Amino acid sequence: MVTLRSQWREFLAGGSPDVYRILLHGMLFGMAFSISDMLFNFYLQSLGYDNAVAGQMQSVFRLAGVMFGVPIGMVIDRVGAQRMLYIGISTYALCWLGLLLIGDAPLVTPFGSLSSLTMISIVYFVIGAANMTTYTAVVPLLSTIIEPQQRAAMFGINAAASTMIGFVGSIFAGLLPSWVGYIVGVDATSETAYRTALYCVSIFGILAIIPLSGVKRAQKSQPAPTTSTEPVVTAVPTRLPFTRLLLFAAPSMFFGIAGGMFIPFQNLYFRQEFNANDGLVGLSIALGSLAMGIGSIMGGPLSKRMGVRRATALSRFMAAPMMFLMLIPQFYVVSAAYDLNRALVGLTFPLFSALVMQSVPLQQRGTATSMSSMTWSLGWAGSAILSGYMQQSSGFSVVVIISGISYMISALLVQFIPYTDKLD
Repeated sequence: MVTLRSQWREFLAGGSPDVYRILLHGMLFGMAFSISDMLFNFYLQSLGYDNAVAGQMQSVFRLAGVMFGVPIGMVIDRVGAQRMLYIGISTYALCWLGLLLIGDAPLVTPFGSLSSLTMISIVYFVIGAANMTTYTAVVPLLSTIIEPQQRAAMFGINAAASTMIGFVGSIFAGLLPSWVGYIVGVDATSETAYRTALYCVSIFGILAIIPLSGVKRAQKSQPAPTTSTEPVVTAVPTRLPFTRLLLFAAPSMFFGIAGGMFIPFQNLYFRQEFNANDGLVGLSIALGSLAMGIGSIMGGPLSKRMGVRRATALSRFMAAPMMFLMLIPQFYVVSAAYDLNRALVGLTFPLFSALVMQSVPLQQRGTATSMSSMTWSLGWAGSAILSGYMQQSSGFSVVVIISGISYMISALLVQFIPYTDKLD
């Protein structure tokens, strides 16, 4: 409680209207993402597709980040993070609307006909690129309006804003199909119920743009604060070689594998392994989101005691035994282990972002962030499609084991790769 109070005092002392606007954006966008994350797999099942297709969709979503990750980072460095946020969020919201309007009939083109699944895959690929743009751009934008020593704490609070709202979003999403079914007069697990509920993703996506409109005015008066960050930036060369930036790729790759093996299927896991209904699945995932948000807030105090790099490595390493505990076929044990794993993942995400930001010069932060996100997406995409097929033959056991081992490898890479950790 003491550390939480000190974290809150630091936030109030270091916060500004710009920071609060970005946090509100994160909450609204997190609401949109949590609804889609909760319901999209169920929507696919209502269309008649299985777990393998769900895995393929997750791969399509993350492969967009792999293909466009570095170009997006370079564009962010050139045109500005805030402008790219507008583009990313608008594309995300509009493409979700387009995906839900795709019917069962194939689309006839001069080059042949496209099945509905192919069209969904194409649009979901664009949604993945937009999601990548949004999450990549917010880190360098936030880093320009806070002091360097506040990065671990502020990145943690920003991550908490988008993940803790997932607690509300997942519960809301779990109840939405039932509400829609009651109002429209259809079954709660029908295609119509899930499709109508998913329209909320576009609504919250558009709303997430509004808070950012006030940041532009403050950003114009921002040049002066560069003097406050100059002592930190001048400790790093003007530009780092590309090979140095690649140091952030390996831990992110294995961290993506760890997540992609299990997280895209978490709702299917609770439904298939424990026969949970949508409401209970929503509650389980919501508690995981709440735990993830609490973990994000705890990253700042932990980094002050241990250093950013060691805190990042420890939290990733401890996420592994929590995955292994999920092999015990008891719902309450699995739920507790799942929540603790989510808390540790929430803790390590903003810490690694802070490590990246303080290890590279200002003009390369967009590129470095996108490279880290790109390799994380590559690990996620490959493991998600593999996991979908593995579940058909061996269920979730092997998937959980591979996820845990990948967390351990990622932790070791963070600990032993020689980052420039100036705040340790």
